[in-house]
Amino acid sequence: MFQTLLARGEHLAEVQAQRAILRFLNGVDWLLRDPKQVVGRTPYESVYQRDKLEVRRYHHRHVRMPPRHDLPVLLIPPLMVKPFIFDLFPGRSLVTYLLDRGFDVYLVDFGEPDAADSYVTLDDYVLDWLPTASAEVKKAADSRELSMLGYCMGGLFGLMYLGVSRDRSVRNLVTIGAPLDVSKMGLFAWAAKMGGSQVEFLAKRIGNVPGGLSSAAFRLLTPAKNVTRYADLFMNLWDREYVNGFDAMNQWVSQFIDYPHGAFLQFVRDFMQRNQLVRGKMRFGGKVADLAQVRTSLLAFAGRSDQIAPPPAVRAQVDALGTEDVAFRLVPGGHMGVFAGSGAPKQVWQPAAEWLAKRSIARPLRARAALRDVTRRAATRGPQHARSASRH
Repeated sequence: MFQTLLARGEHLAEVQAQRAILRFLNGVDWLLRDPKQVVGRTPYESVYQRDKLEVRRYHHRHVRMPPRHDLPVLLIPPLMVKPFIFDLFPGRSLVTYLLDRGFDVYLVDFGEPDAADSYVTLDDYVLDWLPTASAEVKKAADSRELSMLGYCMGGLFGLMYLGVSRDRSVRNLVTIGAPLDVSKMGLFAWAAKMGGSQVEFLAKRIGNVPGGLSSAAFRLLTPAKNVTRYADLFMNLWDREYVNGFDAMNQWVSQFIDYPHGAFLQFVRDFMQRNQLVRGKMRFGGKVADLAQVRTSLLAFAGRSDQIAPPPAVRAQVDALGTEDVAFRLVPGGHMGVFAGSGAPKQVWQPAAEWLAKRSIARPLRARAALRDVTRRAATRGPQHARSASRH
């Protein structure tokens, strides 16, 4: 018994000695390196660019492997954050994960707004930039259809676009942490209702909402973590993946970008205060986004401890969409963790990739032609006939 305890003590001492060395080496590297170089390291080419709008096509670093799945995947980031959140660091990159599983991966970058972009509204994203990106992805991939995957407001952009356009070429949509029903957002719903006029007044005074203000508000959601995070870093300096994750998440929160003034006011009024999207009344350029007419297959993920996108607010997508192929998954994690935390690859990325793979086989040309004929005939008979035809 004594020998066993002694051996165990020696083993623990050896582990702690090794960790002390790693803590020193990783600590020196952490102090010297530029944390901005940790994120966004997967190579890509720009397949389309117009002003600040860019569509990227990602590929492996050394070998270009042909995709195994017919449908390309378009990644849609939310406003306020930089697109590198889809490509945080090696081992925690959704872009690389999808590439490794045979997908043709694209991303739409809306750019970083400046003072000249204060006039930009949600209409620009929904009626111009997202449909343009979709068309360019299909052109680059030589595909008639595509899948979309959006995080947070990126998922809402996908829903808004589909609600307005009824674009049947978007066969699949995956949303992660995208709250649809504001009435089920708890504190955020109350704040939007009670403080909406004050928020609008402040927004009119400052123009674009500064990224630093959004970053500060986001950090206030986890005040205890802000106090202990550097202590946690020190205790885990021996773990290089933890250090990389610390830098990546820190870059995520500290590099929030400005929110265009027009888009912010439209989002606060129509989405947050009036809850119009889930009610089928939100308008973009005079067009109503009617989610009940959407036939795209949907997979929605919600984080069990997500304070920004509570599960009931996300689950509302299931009842709002008119599609029969819809699924909802409740997984561990908060708003950032559900998308890119340590459990995300297994809990979210893997089931999303498997779900997309089953729905990424190109339809035969004959079937596509028949679908176009049905849609064309329904359109010529008027909106009532078009709705009934789309259900078949």
